[in-house]
Amino acid sequence: MTKLAVVPLARARGFGSLPSFLEERAGEAALIRTFQSTQLPLALEAEPDRPIPIRAMAELFERAAHQLGSRTFGLDIGERMTHLGYGNWMRHSLQAPTLREAIVRVCATSWSHQRGFTWSFHRSGPVWLWRATPPLGETVRAQYIDHLIYPMMKFAQHYLGEDWAPAWIEVNYRHDRDAAAVERRLQTPVHFDRQGIALAIRAEDVRRPPLVLPHARPVQVELHDVLEETVPETAPEAVRSVSAVVALRLLDGHADIDGAAQLAGLSLQGLQRRLRREGYSYRQILEATRRTRAVSLLLETRLSISEIALTLGYEEHSNFTRAFTRWMGVSPMKFRGLHRS
Repeated sequence: MTKLAVVPLARARGFGSLPSFLEERAGEAALIRTFQSTQLPLALEAEPDRPIPIRAMAELFERAAHQLGSRTFGLDIGERMTHLGYGNWMRHSLQAPTLREAIVRVCATSWSHQRGFTWSFHRSGPVWLWRATPPLGETVRAQYIDHLIYPMMKFAQHYLGEDWAPAWIEVNYRHDRDAAAVERRLQTPVHFDRQGIALAIRAEDVRRPPLVLPHARPVQVELHDVLEETVPETAPEAVRSVSAVVALRLLDGHADIDGAAQLAGLSLQGLQRRLRREGYSYRQILEATRRTRAVSLLLETRLSISEIALTLGYEEHSNFTRAFTRWMGVSPMKFRGLHRS
Protein backbone atom coordinates (compact mmCIF):
# COMPACT_ATOMS: atom_id res chain seq x y z
CA MET A 1 0.00 0.00 0.00
CA THR A 2 1.34 3.44 -0.85
CA LYS A 3 2.01 5.80 2.03
CA LEU A 4 -0.94 8.04 2.84
CA ALA A 5 -0.67 11.75 2.31
CA VAL A 6 -0.44 13.63 5.60
CA VAL A 7 -1.37 17.10 6.77
CA PRO A 8 1.91 19.10 6.63
CA LEU A 9 2.45 20.71 10.03
CA ALA A 10 4.71 23.30 11.62
CA ARG A 11 4.87 24.70 15.14
CA ALA A 12 2.96 27.90 15.81
CA ARG A 13 6.18 29.68 16.80
CA GLY A 14 6.85 29.81 13.06
CA PHE A 15 4.64 32.86 12.56
CA GLY A 16 6.85 34.94 14.87
CA SER A 17 5.50 38.38 15.81
CA LEU A 18 2.71 38.34 13.20
CA PRO A 19 -0.18 38.77 15.70
CA SER A 20 1.33 41.72 17.59
CA PHE A 21 2.64 43.34 14.39
CA LEU A 22 -0.76 43.15 12.70
CA GLU A 23 -2.62 44.41 15.77
CA GLU A 24 -0.27 47.39 16.15
CA ARG A 25 -0.83 48.50 12.55
CA ALA A 26 -4.42 47.48 11.81
CA GLY A 27 -6.07 47.10 15.21
CA GLU A 28 -7.54 44.26 17.23
CA ALA A 29 -10.59 43.82 15.00
CA ALA A 30 -8.39 43.23 11.94
CA LEU A 31 -6.31 40.73 13.91
CA ILE A 32 -9.41 38.79 14.95
CA ARG A 33 -10.85 38.82 11.41
CA THR A 34 -7.59 37.56 9.94
CA PHE A 35 -7.31 34.61 12.32
CA GLN A 36 -10.99 33.73 11.97
CA SER A 37 -10.70 33.73 8.18
CA THR A 38 -8.07 30.97 8.39
CA GLN A 39 -9.80 29.03 11.22
CA LEU A 40 -6.76 29.50 13.44
CA PRO A 41 -7.43 30.39 17.10
CA LEU A 42 -5.83 33.51 18.55
CA ALA A 43 -4.91 31.39 21.58
CA LEU A 44 -2.02 30.05 19.50
CA GLU A 45 0.00 33.10 20.50
CA ALA A 46 0.29 31.58 23.98
CA GLU A 47 1.02 28.06 22.69
CA PRO A 48 4.04 28.39 20.37
CA ASP A 49 4.81 24.66 20.30
CA ARG A 50 1.38 23.58 19.09
CA PRO A 51 1.47 22.07 15.55
CA ILE A 52 -0.71 23.80 12.94
CA PRO A 53 -1.26 23.08 9.23
CA ILE A 54 1.38 24.81 7.11
CA ARG A 55 -1.29 25.63 4.53
CA ALA A 56 -3.23 27.59 7.16
CA MET A 57 -0.09 29.38 8.37
CA ALA A 58 0.78 30.41 4.82
CA GLU A 59 -2.77 31.66 4.30
CA LEU A 60 -2.50 33.65 7.54
CA PHE A 61 0.53 35.50 6.15
CA GLU A 62 -1.27 36.30 2.90
CA ARG A 63 -4.41 37.61 4.58
CA ALA A 64 -2.48 39.67 7.12
CA ALA A 65 -0.48 41.27 4.29
CA HIS A 66 -3.74 42.02 2.47
CA GLN A 67 -5.13 43.71 5.57
CA LEU A 68 -2.14 46.05 5.61
CA GLY A 69 -1.78 46.41 1.84
CA SER A 70 1.91 45.56 2.21
CA ARG A 71 3.99 43.57 -0.28
CA THR A 72 6.91 43.38 2.18
CA PHE A 73 4.84 42.11 5.13
CA GLY A 74 6.56 38.69 5.09
CA LEU A 75 9.97 40.37 5.17
CA ASP A 76 8.83 42.63 8.01
CA ILE A 77 7.89 39.62 10.15
CA GLY A 78 10.98 37.62 9.19
CA GLU A 79 13.31 40.50 10.03
CA ARG A 80 11.89 40.58 13.56
CA MET A 81 12.42 36.85 13.98
CA THR A 82 15.56 35.01 14.97
CA HIS A 83 16.61 31.50 14.12
CA LEU A 84 16.71 30.78 17.87
CA GLY A 85 12.96 31.35 17.98
CA TYR A 86 12.54 27.90 16.41
CA GLY A 87 13.63 26.22 19.64
CA ASN A 88 16.02 23.33 20.26
CA TRP A 89 16.00 22.36 16.58
CA MET A 90 18.10 25.39 15.68
CA ARG A 91 20.06 25.53 18.94
CA HIS A 92 21.29 21.99 18.46
CA SER A 93 22.27 22.75 14.86
CA LEU A 94 24.27 25.85 15.86
CA GLN A 95 26.58 23.77 18.03
CA ALA A 96 28.19 22.30 14.90
CA PRO A 97 31.86 23.31 14.37
CA THR A 98 31.33 24.70 10.85
CA LEU A 99 28.50 26.30 8.89
CA ARG A 100 28.35 23.34 6.54
CA GLU A 101 27.85 20.86 9.38
CA ALA A 102 25.31 23.16 11.02
CA ILE A 103 23.16 23.32 7.89
CA VAL A 104 23.41 19.55 7.47
CA ARG A 105 22.03 19.24 11.02
CA VAL A 106 19.16 21.58 10.17
CA CYS A 107 18.24 19.46 7.16
CA ALA A 108 18.54 16.19 9.07
CA THR A 109 16.41 17.20 12.07
CA SER A 110 13.84 19.54 10.52
CA TRP A 111 11.09 17.00 11.25
CA SER A 112 11.28 18.01 14.94
CA HIS A 113 9.75 21.39 14.03
CA GLN A 114 7.72 20.71 10.89
CA ARG A 115 6.21 17.91 8.82
CA GLY A 116 6.15 18.05 5.03
CA PHE A 117 8.97 20.55 4.39
CA THR A 118 11.92 19.47 2.24
CA TRP A 119 15.33 20.83 3.27
CA SER A 120 18.44 20.30 1.18
CA PHE A 121 22.05 21.48 0.92
CA HIS A 122 24.07 20.80 -2.21
CA ARG A 123 26.93 22.14 -4.32
CA SER A 124 26.07 24.13 -7.44
CA GLY A 125 29.18 25.41 -9.21
CA PRO A 126 31.00 27.98 -7.04
CA VAL A 127 28.29 28.03 -4.36
CA TRP A 128 26.33 25.78 -2.02
CA LEU A 129 22.53 26.12 -2.16
CA TRP A 130 20.69 25.82 1.15
CA ARG A 131 17.07 25.26 0.16
CA ALA A 132 13.76 24.98 2.02
CA THR A 133 10.75 23.83 0.01
CA PRO A 134 7.39 24.14 1.78
CA PRO A 135 4.61 21.66 0.92
CA LEU A 136 2.36 24.21 -0.78
CA GLY A 137 2.18 22.56 -4.20
CA GLU A 138 1.35 24.92 -7.04
CA THR A 139 -0.11 27.47 -4.63
CA VAL A 140 2.08 30.56 -4.46
CA ARG A 141 2.35 32.02 -0.96
CA ALA A 142 4.90 34.80 -1.45
CA GLN A 143 4.50 36.34 2.01
CA TYR A 144 5.12 33.02 3.75
CA ILE A 145 8.17 32.34 1.57
CA ASP A 146 9.55 35.83 2.24
CA HIS A 147 9.30 35.49 6.02
CA LEU A 148 11.79 32.60 5.95
CA ILE A 149 14.58 34.62 4.31
CA TYR A 150 15.84 36.60 7.30
CA PRO A 151 15.86 33.71 9.84
CA MET A 152 17.91 31.61 7.40
CA MET A 153 20.31 34.50 6.82
CA LYS A 154 20.68 35.11 10.56
CA PHE A 155 21.52 31.43 11.05
CA ALA A 156 24.38 31.74 8.54
CA GLN A 157 25.49 35.05 10.07
CA HIS A 158 26.17 33.19 13.32
CA TYR A 159 29.18 31.80 11.44
CA LEU A 160 29.84 34.54 8.90
CA GLY A 161 29.11 37.80 10.72
CA GLU A 162 26.23 40.27 10.75
CA ASP A 163 27.32 41.94 7.50
CA TRP A 164 27.25 38.70 5.49
CA ALA A 165 24.80 38.37 2.60
CA PRO A 166 24.29 35.41 0.23
CA ALA A 167 25.58 35.55 -3.34
CA TRP A 168 21.91 35.47 -4.34
CA ILE A 169 18.51 34.38 -3.02
CA GLU A 170 16.01 32.13 -4.79
CA VAL A 171 12.21 32.22 -4.34
CA ASN A 172 9.43 30.15 -5.87
CA TYR A 173 7.17 32.93 -7.16
CA ARG A 174 7.36 34.93 -10.35
CA HIS A 175 8.82 38.39 -10.69
CA ASP A 176 6.24 41.12 -11.13
CA ARG A 177 5.94 44.82 -10.43
CA ASP A 178 5.33 44.26 -6.73
CA ALA A 179 8.22 41.80 -6.39
CA ALA A 180 10.63 44.64 -7.11
CA ALA A 181 9.93 45.87 -3.57
CA VAL A 182 11.44 42.64 -2.24
CA GLU A 183 14.63 43.17 -4.28
CA ARG A 184 14.99 46.73 -3.05
CA ARG A 185 14.50 45.66 0.53
CA LEU A 186 17.00 42.79 0.48
CA GLN A 187 19.70 44.59 -1.52
CA THR A 188 20.76 41.16 -2.79
CA PRO A 189 20.13 39.58 -6.23
CA VAL A 190 16.87 37.59 -6.18
CA HIS A 191 16.21 34.75 -8.65
CA PHE A 192 12.50 34.21 -9.15
CA ASP A 193 10.37 31.23 -10.19
CA ARG A 194 12.70 28.67 -8.58
CA GLN A 195 11.96 25.83 -6.17
CA GLY A 196 11.15 26.98 -2.66
CA ILE A 197 13.56 29.43 -1.07
CA ALA A 198 17.35 29.09 -1.23
CA LEU A 199 20.44 30.97 -0.10
CA ALA A 200 23.55 30.76 -2.29
CA ILE A 201 26.56 30.45 0.04
CA ARG A 202 30.07 30.73 -1.35
CA ALA A 203 32.14 27.55 -1.09
CA GLU A 204 34.82 29.13 1.09
CA ASP A 205 32.20 30.28 3.60
CA VAL A 206 30.66 26.89 4.40
CA ARG A 207 33.87 25.81 6.16
CA ARG A 208 33.84 28.75 8.59
CA PRO A 209 33.56 28.15 12.36
CA PRO A 210 31.11 30.14 14.49
CA LEU A 211 32.06 33.70 15.45
CA VAL A 212 30.58 33.45 18.95
CA LEU A 213 33.17 33.77 21.70
CA PRO A 214 33.58 30.74 24.01
CA HIS A 215 32.07 32.49 27.05
CA ALA A 216 29.02 33.51 25.00
CA ARG A 217 28.19 30.11 23.53
CA PRO A 218 24.63 28.91 24.09
CA VAL A 219 23.74 26.21 26.60
CA GLN A 220 24.47 22.79 25.14
CA VAL A 221 21.45 21.14 23.51
CA GLU A 222 21.63 17.41 22.94
CA LEU A 223 19.80 15.52 20.22
CA HIS A 224 17.40 14.02 22.76
CA ASP A 225 16.30 17.57 23.61
CA VAL A 226 15.32 17.99 19.96
CA LEU A 227 13.50 14.66 19.96
CA GLU A 228 11.43 15.68 23.00
CA GLU A 229 9.84 18.46 20.94
CA THR A 230 8.43 16.17 18.28
CA VAL A 231 4.82 15.12 17.77
CA PRO A 232 4.27 11.79 19.62
CA GLU A 233 5.04 8.73 17.53
CA THR A 234 2.36 6.50 19.06
CA ALA A 235 0.01 6.57 16.06
CA PRO A 236 0.30 6.41 12.25
CA GLU A 237 1.37 9.65 10.57
CA ALA A 238 -2.05 10.46 9.12
CA VAL A 239 -3.69 9.97 12.51
CA ARG A 240 -1.19 12.17 14.34
CA SER A 241 -1.65 14.92 11.78
CA VAL A 242 -5.42 14.88 12.15
CA SER A 243 -5.08 14.76 15.95
CA ALA A 244 -3.03 17.96 15.82
CA VAL A 245 -5.75 19.64 13.76
CA VAL A 246 -8.47 18.49 16.18
CA ALA A 247 -6.51 19.78 19.20
CA LEU A 248 -5.99 23.08 17.44
CA ARG A 249 -9.70 23.59 16.76
CA LEU A 250 -10.61 22.67 20.34
CA LEU A 251 -8.79 25.81 21.46
CA ASP A 252 -11.83 27.65 20.09
CA GLY A 253 -14.31 25.00 21.22
CA HIS A 254 -14.89 23.61 17.72
CA ALA A 255 -15.20 19.85 17.28
CA ASP A 256 -17.03 19.29 13.97
CA ILE A 257 -15.45 17.09 11.32
CA ASP A 258 -16.31 19.47 8.45
CA GLY A 259 -14.21 22.27 9.94
CA ALA A 260 -11.36 19.88 10.69
CA ALA A 261 -11.31 18.68 7.08
CA GLN A 262 -11.33 22.26 5.77
CA LEU A 263 -8.46 23.33 8.05
CA ALA A 264 -6.46 20.26 7.02
CA GLY A 265 -6.97 21.13 3.34
CA LEU A 266 -8.91 17.92 2.66
CA SER A 267 -12.42 17.06 1.56
CA LEU A 268 -14.68 15.46 4.15
CA GLN A 269 -14.55 12.15 2.25
CA GLY A 270 -10.78 12.42 1.85
CA LEU A 271 -10.28 12.88 5.60
CA GLN A 272 -12.56 9.97 6.45
CA ARG A 273 -10.86 7.74 3.88
CA ARG A 274 -7.37 8.39 5.25
CA LEU A 275 -8.45 7.62 8.78
CA ARG A 276 -10.40 4.53 7.78
CA ARG A 277 -7.34 3.08 6.03
CA GLU A 278 -5.44 3.37 9.31
CA GLY A 279 -8.26 1.75 11.29
CA TYR A 280 -9.47 4.95 12.98
CA SER A 281 -12.56 7.13 12.89
CA TYR A 282 -12.84 10.87 13.45
CA ARG A 283 -14.94 10.17 16.55
CA GLN A 284 -12.11 8.11 18.09
CA ILE A 285 -9.55 10.85 17.48
CA LEU A 286 -11.87 13.56 18.78
CA GLU A 287 -12.57 11.61 21.94
CA ALA A 288 -8.88 10.90 22.64
CA THR A 289 -8.00 14.56 22.06
CA ARG A 290 -10.83 15.75 24.26
CA ARG A 291 -9.74 13.38 27.05
CA THR A 292 -6.16 14.67 27.01
CA ARG A 293 -7.30 18.30 26.92
CA ALA A 294 -9.87 17.74 29.67
CA VAL A 295 -7.30 16.33 32.08
CA SER A 296 -4.99 19.26 31.39
CA LEU A 297 -7.73 21.85 31.95
CA LEU A 298 -8.96 20.19 35.15
CA LEU A 299 -5.50 20.05 36.71
CA GLU A 300 -3.91 23.23 35.39
CA THR A 301 -6.74 25.79 35.35
CA ARG A 302 -9.55 27.06 37.58
CA LEU A 303 -12.16 26.84 34.84
CA SER A 304 -15.52 25.49 35.98
CA ILE A 305 -16.77 22.14 34.69
CA SER A 306 -19.28 23.97 32.49
CA GLU A 307 -16.56 26.19 31.04
CA ILE A 308 -14.37 23.18 30.30
CA ALA A 309 -17.27 21.43 28.61
CA LEU A 310 -17.83 24.43 26.32
CA THR A 311 -14.10 24.67 25.61
CA LEU A 312 -14.12 21.05 24.47
CA GLY A 313 -17.07 21.62 22.13
CA TYR A 314 -19.85 20.10 24.27
CA GLU A 315 -23.19 21.90 24.12
CA GLU A 316 -24.22 20.52 27.52
CA HIS A 317 -21.85 20.04 30.45
CA SER A 318 -23.76 16.87 31.41
CA ASN A 319 -22.57 15.26 28.15
CA PHE A 320 -18.99 16.09 29.09
CA THR A 321 -19.45 14.69 32.60
CA ARG A 322 -20.79 11.40 31.23
CA ALA A 323 -17.95 11.11 28.71
CA PHE A 324 -15.26 11.92 31.28
CA THR A 325 -16.69 9.43 33.76
CA ARG A 326 -16.57 6.78 31.05
CA TRP A 327 -12.91 7.61 30.28
CA MET A 328 -11.53 7.94 33.80
CA GLY A 329 -13.98 6.08 36.05
CA VAL A 330 -14.79 9.20 38.10
CA SER A 331 -16.58 12.47 37.44
CA PRO A 332 -14.52 15.52 36.40
CA MET A 333 -15.28 17.23 39.71
CA LYS A 334 -14.10 14.22 41.75
CA PHE A 335 -11.04 13.78 39.49
CA ARG A 336 -10.00 17.40 40.09
CA GLY A 337 -10.54 17.10 43.84
CA LEU A 338 -8.57 13.86 44.16
CA HIS A 339 -5.56 15.09 42.21
CA ARG A 340 -5.42 18.54 43.75
CA SER A 341 -5.58 17.12 47.25
